[in-house]
Amino acid sequence: MGFKLKYRRIGTFMIDMAIVQMFAMVGRDIYLGVIAYISDGTGMTLSLNDRIALPALLLLFIGLMLLFIGVFMGYQWICYRLLGTSLSRYLLSVQVVSTDDKPLTKQRYLKREFNKIYLCVATLGLYPLYSGAQYLAFSNPPKHDRTNHTTVVEG
Repeated sequence: MGFKLKYRRIGTFMIDMAIVQMFAMVGRDIYLGVIAYISDGTGMTLSLNDRIALPALLLLFIGLMLLFIGVFMGYQWICYRLLGTSLSRYLLSVQVVSTDDKPLTKQRYLKREFNKIYLCVATLGLYPLYSGAQYLAFSNPPKHDRTNHTTVVEG
């Protein structure tokens, strides 16, 4: 595979991510609006000093990651039904190639796209979840915040 084709394929993935991000923003706003509506109706308040704040934020973060994966897969399914490939690959004339000699069916195509987005989102989202879980379970401060010398203030 030549460098030009390799960068084109990466570019198509980034274009697809940008398109999905636009749709996911709408879904995110609806998701957060529903959560705000539910929390207002129950009279429950959430402050950053509560013990439930960090688990609630982690659950919110996981929900947002799952929402993004769902929107991406929905976008890929619609594009495959209408174009036979994603919109960016169609516009940039990049062919979807199979690593083996088997034909690329809808199930194989969607499985490949799911693996791409799942690994991408899981890689980006795993560290905040890990840091939050470490802080929640063992009171370990995040490892990335060495420049500001994060300390845990008890009180």
